[in-house]
Amino acid sequence: MHKYQMLLKLAFFLPAAEALLNYKKITFSAPSSSSSSRNYCSSASGNNLQMRLNPTSFSGTDYTITEFPRPALRRVPNAPIADFDENFETKSQEMIGMMYEAKGVGLAAPQVGLNEDFFVYNPSADENTKHMERIVCNPTISKYSGEVEIEEEGCLSLRSDDCAGQVARSIWIEVEYQNELGQKVKRRLKGFEARVFQHEYDHLKGILCYDRFPPEDREAAQANIDKLLGLYTEDDAQLEPDAKEAIAMQPRPLTTRHMPPLTLEGDEEETQPEEKRKVTKAKSGFGGGGGGMGKTAGVFG
Repeated sequence: MHKYQMLLKLAFFLPAAEALLNYKKITFSAPSSSSSSRNYCSSASGNNLQMRLNPTSFSGTDYTITEFPRPALRRVPNAPIADFDENFETKSQEMIGMMYEAKGVGLAAPQVGLNEDFFVYNPSADENTKHMERIVCNPTISKYSGEVEIEEEGCLSLRSDDCAGQVARSIWIEVEYQNELGQKVKRRLKGFEARVFQHEYDHLKGILCYDRFPPEDREAAQANIDKLLGLYTEDDAQLEPDAKEAIAMQPRPLTTRHMPPLTLEGDEEETQPEEKRKVTKAKSGFGGGGGGMGKTAGVFG
């Protein structure tokens, strides 16, 4: 009887074990932009490593994208915006134009070499939806939801198609900031807009999405990180974020890559994790290009 029971257990669990062995990492569809608009280069090692090239210049501005490991991306604190004058309006509009030209949904001042406390975004990534554009100055996030959502993110400042990884973000946040007129704004953001805001807010704290990747995704991205380091010839490269800002990160970075729970056929009960998490497909790019596992993921400014 004991032998018969063992055979029954094996017959039940073998399909589940096979499913686990065949588990594939989550992949994401490319944002709606033609492949012809993307530029690629191969890695020096000959492994066909793809890196998205940022434009060397943008229409109507002298600003360009600041790329890792330039110190401007890590420098804190950034100077608060005090003058909401014509010069600031010109600067912010140039950044919005760059964001669209780079096929992004957001762009923070440190990403154009300005250590100033503001960013711009449009969660639709569509320049025809001007009503969704936001210019965010001197922001704070006063409250984060306990529930998080895990999506793949990349970044213009990492410019890579293989430098994306899973990032946990609060599904809603409460924020305070000043708009382009200096008016104080309080909002509760949720969903994709909350993710965009959190990503750009991180830039003002010297944090890159790479700092939030689980170890598996950091390892997968290391070849691209090494390539960016090799392209930077100055002696002031800054690899890590400010220690205090790293400790203060909310939500905390993932300690392992998230895999959906394996459900056996016939199961009636579902184990609830202590922390509510869900993995979803990225809805849009945060900059254009980018994405892990050979696909294009959510790439932010």
